[in-house]
Amino acid sequence: MPIRFDFSGRKVIVTGAAGDIGSKILGGFLEAGARVFATDRAGECLDALEGPEDRLMKSGCDLTDVAALREELSGALEWLGGCDVLVNVAGYMPIRETLGLTEEDWSDVLGVNLLAPYFAIQETVEALKASPSGRIISFASIAGKMGGIGPNIHYSAAKAGLLAMTFNLARELAKTGITVNCVLPGPADTGLHFESPPEMLANAARAHPLGRLTVPDDVWPAVLFLASEEAGHINGEALDVNGGFWTD
Repeated sequence: MPIRFDFSGRKVIVTGAAGDIGSKILGGFLEAGARVFATDRAGECLDALEGPEDRLMKSGCDLTDVAALREELSGALEWLGGCDVLVNVAGYMPIRETLGLTEEDWSDVLGVNLLAPYFAIQETVEALKASPSGRIISFASIAGKMGGIGPNIHYSAAKAGLLAMTFNLARELAKTGITVNCVLPGPADTGLHFESPPEMLANAARAHPLGRLTVPDDVWPAVLFLASEEAGHINGEALDVNGGFWTD
């Protein structure tokens, strides 16, 4: 008998909600009955997100602007009346020469991939502590384990930091009832690879045991599982969702 997750009455915040994977996660939570605050960069993709007006709030925000992020999440907590699940999906992976990175290159990538999840957690943690089953789920990457498949060393370093932060917070927050986990997709057919050379992804697909890249429909069910009551004893987990591209 398949598990059908019920998130009726649950309050969910999703960053990066307008992306290929984020929008699928948003749709999954809405279908399961949750009330969702969706944030991403302002634009057509965010505007295009659909859902019941009483259960979906959309708002644009530059996640690298910490003051704006704090204000955004304060508004999210007010609209939701608390928070049960925080999902840090937003990611940014520009392709740059490995030893030619500038301070600005590092700042942008660390800002989206590492600092935004940290400050989002900082801003929502008290509300999550008040929840009967608080969940923090962040998106790391196998790049954080094995260095990535292209010239994106700053992205790999940021995701490695996010893994370490997840493990640390999982232990630190366990006694509060919050679980902290992350999902690690493999090379994916998504907008994250907006600067990746086509041959890089083609090579990854050829090397993949399944013969194809990860797609959003492979990933979103794992997030709902980690957010569910059924996953209440899973904490500090880095869940690979890559079809066997990378195993450890």
